[in-house]
Amino acid sequence: MNVIIPVYSINDCFVNMTENAIESIRPEHLIIIDNASPVGGGQLREWADTYVRNKENLGYAKAVNQGLKLSPTAELIAICNNDIRVSPDWEPIAKEIMKDLSIMSLHFTMLPYDQPFNLGDKIWKTGKERWCTGSFFVMRNSGLFDENFVNSYDDWDIHYRMYQKGFKTAYTNKVQYQHMNSFTQIMIPQREEQDKKNREYFIQKHGDTPENLWMKMFPDQMDQDYQGGFE
Repeated sequence: MNVIIPVYSINDCFVNMTENAIESIRPEHLIIIDNASPVGGGQLREWADTYVRNKENLGYAKAVNQGLKLSPTAELIAICNNDIRVSPDWEPIAKEIMKDLSIMSLHFTMLPYDQPFNLGDKIWKTGKERWCTGSFFVMRNSGLFDENFVNSYDDWDIHYRMYQKGFKTAYTNKVQYQHMNSFTQIMIPQREEQDKKNREYFIQKHGDTPENLWMKMFPDQMDQDYQGGFE
């Protein structure tokens, strides 16, 4: 399985966190898209099986698409942030669940970065969308991200498009990942302004906010705590 990690490292802390992510994932084939990192480029190149360095920071969606275009023969793709750590044996579990061809994307329990793993034994194949975070997930290699979204709302968009095509999302607590929430997002210039533009574009494209769309599709999930997601 190919793993795509877009990276923008601004200091040694970012580089170390990326190394922790890679060591936990242990991918078959690692594609690193380096969005013009000021530091750590040599180490990123060394860690990657396929390394692309952009001359400027193109943002998350464009970077992911670069990785997808480099994976034409890979059926399954894992897409992840560089500020995560994944529980063991995630890949064989994901491959087994994704044998169900009605599933387009598979998501895992997200935990705070310092919270120990507490693995469960459940799989939901009818969509637990409130829990389906985008910081680390597996998807079929069947479509690109909308590059009009810059660093947010792109995950809402691609999963909604999958849903519209009749595919399922799946969720399992057999795999978990620790996430340093918004560790990289806080470094993005004019983040709030860009989030507002992305939100407006999502509404223009789909006719409503993502929260309202999910509320209509899965009303029983929206008032529950997704951080544990074990119910």
